[in-house]
Amino acid sequence: MAEEEGDAPSAVVDIFSLLAQQQTSEAENVPDVPRDSELLFLGSKQSGKSTLINSFLMRDDAPKPTTALEYRFARRSTGANGASAVCNIWELGGGTQLSELLKVVMLADKLDSCVVAVTLDLAAAGDALSTMLLWFDQVRKQVKLALEQIAISGPGGIEKANAIRERARLPWAEHPDADSIVPIGVPVVVLAHKWDAFEAEFGEAEFKKLLTRTLRFHAHANGASLVCTRQKDKAMLGVMRNMLYHHVFDTGAVKTLQLEHLKPLVVPASADSFAGIGPPPKVEGVISDDPAERWKAAFEATFPAKAAKREAQDLSMVEAEQFAEETVDELRRTKQEELLKLRKQLEQEAKMSEAVPVP
Repeated sequence: MAEEEGDAPSAVVDIFSLLAQQQTSEAENVPDVPRDSELLFLGSKQSGKSTLINSFLMRDDAPKPTTALEYRFARRSTGANGASAVCNIWELGGGTQLSELLKVVMLADKLDSCVVAVTLDLAAAGDALSTMLLWFDQVRKQVKLALEQIAISGPGGIEKANAIRERARLPWAEHPDADSIVPIGVPVVVLAHKWDAFEAEFGEAEFKKLLTRTLRFHAHANGASLVCTRQKDKAMLGVMRNMLYHHVFDTGAVKTLQLEHLKPLVVPASADSFAGIGPPPKVEGVISDDPAERWKAAFEATFPAKAAKREAQDLSMVEAEQFAEETVDELRRTKQEELLKLRKQLEQEAKMSEAVPVP
């Protein structure tokens, strides 16, 4: 069971380094010290990321609005030599507006310990698929960039990058769909949250069948796990927690497999198949033979997207009462300044790229 050791402020650059320095002297003489992991929660605004993080930490705290990049951590004893594994938990707020901050967490030297949780808001079912595909694309781009950095990092860099690629494909080595699966490069768990809200609005079996099979298809095609969760459903939240534990704490894999579309799904990566999902339905006006496009067209025709207002991201500092200790307050201020500098740098780079004349 993971226990939250303490909250830290919103962070941008390796906020856990201070604790790592404290542990270095202890770890030097301990064999097989477990490596830290990075767990990054992504998703649309108010999709339930904070709620799911609290469930992961087994806390009942009321969720608070997320600033640009929130940080927490959890520690779990490994039972060997008194060592413990640490999971750095990051929550990217503001939907896709700050997707550039992926590079802050998914660093090249930490890529092989990164896990991504993409949260979908099924209360706004029409936006669920586009949210999932957008984050798949953004994470894939960052993985590609990190692998390129690893390859040129020095002697053995190319071999290390290739090893990470091979490890990402390993679960599908003998899968019948191996040639059609394109893993993102790091473990990705899709958390289709608020199943109860979706069920209340779209209770008919055909709606559930289309939504679940569409999500299954795209998760499977990208090598991701898929879990549906309900608000305050301890059993489903427990499955979600165990699946994330498996990736960040190296616990046993989740053996539960639930593919019945009338119930919340539980689909570990590599446990699904295109044959089991079945062919996409026909949609008037869609002539493409690409199953991905046909599933997407059927989904969008059935679940219209809601017009989302792109509000400016609030980069205000977190309330001081959340972090009473003086050292943490100072660290919070430092990291906030780094965040503001990083955003200005990203905006400047974007302007420069737009100013470059096209030949």
